[in-house]
Amino acid sequence: MLVQMRANIALSGENMPEARDYFILACAVVVLTIVMFSASLVVLWRCGRRGEFILGSIAAILSVVVLGYWLLFYKSVLVGRLDGSVITVWVVVGALSFWLLVRAVAEMLAIRHQKPFLVERRRLLSNGVAAIAGVAVGRTIAMYDPADVVIEQHVCVVPHLPQSAEGLRIALIGDIHAGPYLEPKHLEYYIDCIRRQKPDLCVIVGDFITADAAEFRDYCTAMRRLSAPRGVYAVLGNHDYFNGAAPTLRAMLSSCGVIVLDDRAVPVTDDGLELVGISDERRNAPVQALNARVQFPLMEKLGQSLCPIVLVHRPPVFDALAAINPRSLVLAGHTHGGQLAIEHGAGNYLTITQLFSPYIRGWYRRGDAQLFVTRGVGTIGIPLRVGSPPEIAIITLTSHAT
Repeated sequence: MLVQMRANIALSGENMPEARDYFILACAVVVLTIVMFSASLVVLWRCGRRGEFILGSIAAILSVVVLGYWLLFYKSVLVGRLDGSVITVWVVVGALSFWLLVRAVAEMLAIRHQKPFLVERRRLLSNGVAAIAGVAVGRTIAMYDPADVVIEQHVCVVPHLPQSAEGLRIALIGDIHAGPYLEPKHLEYYIDCIRRQKPDLCVIVGDFITADAAEFRDYCTAMRRLSAPRGVYAVLGNHDYFNGAAPTLRAMLSSCGVIVLDDRAVPVTDDGLELVGISDERRNAPVQALNARVQFPLMEKLGQSLCPIVLVHRPPVFDALAAINPRSLVLAGHTHGGQLAIEHGAGNYLTITQLFSPYIRGWYRRGDAQLFVTRGVGTIGIPLRVGSPPEIAIITLTSHAT
């Protein structure tokens, strides 16, 4: 029984961020941006750089408006159909913003009271460095291509794997985020990549859209081409519930042949391998079941499963799922692998996503239970990935190490 499974362990699922936490973090990022730009403008004004102050003010206003919209308002204030102009705006904003910051830092580091010709030479040099830095940032944004997807091959040892599932190949994709940053042609390309891998089973771990169900309509043609002998299954992510999108999105996915596992389990083989789907709407159910706060039949079934593969969107619930069934293989997304990440040391990454989840990308273990977090393919907020390229994961199951 689940009541008997309770233990004095710290479950990270208890601390999963809700909308309030995201809003606080987003506000903090916007406020920090305003402070940095304001300080930069003050430096330029006090140094008498009037022309640069005007250009910097334009850059600051554009940056705050664009960043503020995509972090705080895009969920509820949709601006209609967006196209490539969004990327153009981000390129301009990124270039001007970085120029402003570098230019201000150069003035702060400048040696005062030099001869006029040295001051002008230093000013020309710092402007050149700032302009080059801005162009480099703008070019990085402009050159980012969602089609630069990496197909990762993994072998997962599952000791209790039924014999009929030996060598089973699972194609995992997540965080498509249909919208202005990822076009239908990109999803079509991803599906072509998956089809070439000839997987036995396809699973999608949520966030099909960015903010509105209508965003996915043009992607259905591509999605209908995704198939596998043992089926295509999915769970919905947090973005899939924005603006009441979930019912419409479920209907769209069903018409595409995708089975949405809304808090239910289905057999993959006749001898014990099961696929369990936990919707983002019920993501706290494993923690609540462990603490005997609610009765959730799916958690009872999961606890008795011989070999469960659990689909979730947010990975922090892994600790609770491992406690419910230590044989679980959990597949998740949500984090984008950090999206903007800096690697320090082998397999270690520095990213703001660590404030939200202890599980960022790749493999994790809790006893015999295993978790794999995909980097996904889409982006959110900023149309850019650094140190975290789009990913399609192919996971081959085996009962023994090779």
